[in-house]
Amino acid sequence: AHQITESPLSFLYIYISHWTQLTTLISVGLGLGLGLLLKFLVSISPPHNHWIQMPGEIFINVLQLFAVPLIVTSVIAGVTDLKTQMSKKTAILAATYVCGTTLTAVAIGLTLVLLAKPGEGQDISSTEKVDVPPISVHLVLQDLLRNMIPENFLQAFYEQYKTFIVQIKSPPGEADVSLPQHTLFRTYTGGVSRQNATDIKLIGKYIAGANMVGLVIWSFVIGILLNRAGRRAKVAVEAIHCLNSAIKIIFNWILWYLPLGVLFLVAHQVLEIQDWTAIIKLTKLSGLVLLGLVIHGFVFLPGLYFIILRRNPFVIYKKASRALITALIIASSQSSATLPVTFQCCEEKMKVNERICRLILPIVTTINMNGTGLYEVIATIFVAQINDIVLDIGQLISIGLTVSIASFGTAGIPATGAVSTILVLTAVGLPAEDAYILLVVEWLLDHFNTTLNVLGDCFGVAVIDHLCHDALMGYNIDR
Repeated sequence: AHQITESPLSFLYIYISHWTQLTTLISVGLGLGLGLLLKFLVSISPPHNHWIQMPGEIFINVLQLFAVPLIVTSVIAGVTDLKTQMSKKTAILAATYVCGTTLTAVAIGLTLVLLAKPGEGQDISSTEKVDVPPISVHLVLQDLLRNMIPENFLQAFYEQYKTFIVQIKSPPGEADVSLPQHTLFRTYTGGVSRQNATDIKLIGKYIAGANMVGLVIWSFVIGILLNRAGRRAKVAVEAIHCLNSAIKIIFNWILWYLPLGVLFLVAHQVLEIQDWTAIIKLTKLSGLVLLGLVIHGFVFLPGLYFIILRRNPFVIYKKASRALITALIIASSQSSATLPVTFQCCEEKMKVNERICRLILPIVTTINMNGTGLYEVIATIFVAQINDIVLDIGQLISIGLTVSIASFGTAGIPATGAVSTILVLTAVGLPAEDAYILLVVEWLLDHFNTTLNVLGDCFGVAVIDHLCHDALMGYNIDR
């Protein structure tokens, strides 16, 4: 083993791994420089800016193209590699870990924003406002349940169900007639005059975007069914394993394009910045979110790891560095886009059991949103503070629980953190129209939120692997 470690091939592999990370970081700096240069020295029109974005957009599209097949095949392969009893145990451990760490992240954010009060003394809400569509928490939960049982498994690969609330103002002088069946309720502004009546209608339809919740649940079920079929499903199981390995190889090829895609993504983001004053005003909010992410990522998670495993937790940061850097750069609001790199780090660097990785990683990357939950609770109370709204203990608890549910309910849904915050604000009766100001910094903080999500995934897989170690060893002996 010592000779293999010091072979020229091993040195070349280590050099290539570090060279990829180094060039990616260099690409970030070059992208910032290119964006600032084009912004202040050259007049870039929107069509030209779209061309600058194109190389990075192609990279993200390719990642998303194979991300869903990788998640589905990984879950099925992971379940078929384990006993049914073992699958139940790992699923329970994963759910416990995700719920516990999410609630802790929300509690950290809640404590920081109440102590620092970043929204007080800032006159941001007085600027021009935009109309915000209403969102209801119970509708999101209903959509979550509908997406858990999709009408068509193949449709779940590219579409998901979502309910929209549409406000339709009644024409002046409308007669007092009964509401149509598709009308939810009717509201009035400025008294009871029919001239100000507004119909609130629910419109449910399928929108573009993979139904990750439904795919993960039913991939898990299919894996259990194949497991119980035994030898009769041997050919199907082997085919799924081969497909899973092939997708991982393709991802390794794609990652060589990462530095070029990063350069143009960063340059495009710099060119998109319009209001520098708003960024300055929201600096305190950004700093508070980053502080919360640091506390959760460098104090709580490693502390939990040390208590359970009694090992040095900071080794995880080094071994998972490639996945963390990729998450920091891509920032897709969810960690599923970095799943191939996370797989590689957990299996090859952290030496986590391959079966645990295949089963647990797709699950936690779909629903584990520690960074998103921490950001949303701070952003929600920030909006209340800039409107001089004093929240009681009941409202604070309601906000904390709603943020936790929203972080699970929006898993796999292509929505920004600001839109999720609108959901929470509406649910607890706060002015949701001011949430638009969060868009100034949300795109930047999303990079760090995603990184914490991935870090939580890596720690979670390591903890579950340790807790299931004895069962896995017994399973290997039985095999």
